[in-house]
Amino acid sequence: MRTNGLSIREFNILSKGKKLTYLWDECTFIMARVEGNYNVHLYGCMNFYTEVWYKHGINRIQKIGSFKSVRYLTPYLDRIHLVDYWK
Repeated sequence: MRTNGLSIREFNILSKGKKLTYLWDECTFIMARVEGNYNVHLYGCMNFYTEVWYKHGINRIQKIGSFKSVRYLTPYLDRIHLVDYWK
């Protein structure tokens, strides 16, 4: 990741294509989860998180949402197993 990345505001005004390029080039993929008919991929950027929502069956990105609050990480917490990292 770059040392001085985009702010969440700067990221949010990008086009979908530029958001994806920024995520792939400058951010870190953290994990994926399934939510209903979607695969949701979580990325960590310099000072915010982003979720990319892929619709099952049509294999298209339906939504890209970004946030700063760690409370939105709740759906991911039960999937983290710290014991595995200490072995």
